[in-house]
Amino acid sequence: MITAQNKLIEDFLADVVDGEECNSISLITSQDSSNLVKILSKKKLDQLYIQPSVDNNLNIQSDLYAVLDDAKFNISDIGIIKNLLSQKIIVFKSNKNKSIDNSDLLKLGFQKEFENKKLGLCIFAYNLKTYNNKRDWNNPKGWANPENFDKFRW
Repeated sequence: MITAQNKLIEDFLADVVDGEECNSISLITSQDSSNLVKILSKKKLDQLYIQPSVDNNLNIQSDLYAVLDDAKFNISDIGIIKNLLSQKIIVFKSNKNKSIDNSDLLKLGFQKEFENKKLGLCIFAYNLKTYNNKRDWNNPKGWANPENFDKFRW
């Protein structure tokens, strides 16, 4: 049976896979994901891993990690994925999950992409490529005001 929440998750993941260059995906979920696997199998994926939970022995690197709302996880589990396993992460957080707070995900650099209060679901995403955008002022040219080198002495 497809619920509105499952449909939302499936559509969101399908859009991300279409928009990003993902050859491998790791799903963290313990629920029946057969419909999601059918949708993702139509995409250009080389590998799809499904695991019931995050643990310290997890060592599968993937282009995208998706942690579904039924998975039991905490802040250190997300940190392991972020620092060791993937540069792109999507966390589907249910309001029922009290082991991690929305502010914890924001502290780790995640951005809230979507929230459906009716379904009690928030979607957070982290992408290392877009996390720290290049700034105009942070470059060697113009650094330390070289035009003032002969004018002032400090």
